[in-house]
Amino acid sequence: MKKINKQSTVAMLVLFVMVALGYTSCKKEDEGTGGAPVITKVRVISKTDTIADVDHRVTLDSNSVYDETRLVSFDSTVVAGRLNNQYAIIGEHLLTTLSVSFNGVKVNYNPALLTDHSIIITIPEDVPYGAGQSNQLLVTTKFGVASFDFPILQPPPVITSFAPVAAGAGEVVTITGTIFEGVTAVKFDDTPAEIVGTPTKTQIQVKVPAGVVQAFIFVTTPGGTSKSAGSFGFKAVLYDDQFANGWGSYFGYNSTRNYTNMVNVKRGTYAIQTIFTDSYGALQIGYNGTTIDATKLAAVKLSIYGGPGTAGQAVQLVINGNYGKAVRLELSEGRYTDYTIPLADLGAPATITEFVLQALGVPSSTTIYVDDLGFI
Repeated sequence: MKKINKQSTVAMLVLFVMVALGYTSCKKEDEGTGGAPVITKVRVISKTDTIADVDHRVTLDSNSVYDETRLVSFDSTVVAGRLNNQYAIIGEHLLTTLSVSFNGVKVNYNPALLTDHSIIITIPEDVPYGAGQSNQLLVTTKFGVASFDFPILQPPPVITSFAPVAAGAGEVVTITGTIFEGVTAVKFDDTPAEIVGTPTKTQIQVKVPAGVVQAFIFVTTPGGTSKSAGSFGFKAVLYDDQFANGWGSYFGYNSTRNYTNMVNVKRGTYAIQTIFTDSYGALQIGYNGTTIDATKLAAVKLSIYGGPGTAGQAVQLVINGNYGKAVRLELSEGRYTDYTIPLADLGAPATITEFVLQALGVPSSTTIYVDDLGFI
């Protein structure tokens, strides 16, 4: 009996030692090799292929054109990071990582992918970048903190709109968008523009360079260069303080018009004031024998100011009397609205002979103002 008890006691001791050794082994595996963390490099696990001049939708009626980057598998060491990109932090003693931060902002990481030599992270959009930042990557583990120089690169600028859509040399154009920090240049195609005042993160004001009739706007920052979705100016003008040579308007059409009106002018000195004398009156321009070759034109561009009571009202745009291809334009009371209508939607005319804005059931004496009318 004593012999059996003695054997049981020995067996219990052996089992206890085995459990203790197993716990210690598991603990060591959970903590890696121990010691203070060390970061040796940061590498990408994919790379970005750049596709030039991609049209990105911003709102229902505005786009932004800029180079698009797409991820493909890749393995290469990098010295700076970009927002929304995935990276591997390489080093030693990383298995007990508690937090990872860039420029003071903690980022998420997947514990399931954590090893003693690597951490997989994605840099989120809220990580700050640019001048004044620490440019430090910090990894905190159970055994200490490792720091590593790793700046975050500024994303490319985004142009959402500009106003006015056309202007004369020396007049000021306001460019609206995002990520304009550190803007270094604005160009109308290849022509540099003078920046006015102090730009903000969301707005830049520039003077229109001499000689610009129609051009795309380019904004350059430390993050790159972006191009406006729409073009500034016109390829062919119908009205810009006065009618283009050979163009004019017939009176009648159940409306009265003032072509040298100085009230509610969008740009320059004059705008066309049109008072509809019945619910379907019209502003008619053309049929004077002058035409415009439309084979190299893409769209009609114009601006309309809605007078009192025009909220919820509309007009229709008709080219060359093709009422079957009329396009409805909603009016905005008390302000100008810029419209760009593809010629394809207006019947795809090869030649422009007439332009009509017809009221669609508006109250009598409804007034609109038309400015910056032409083709792009």
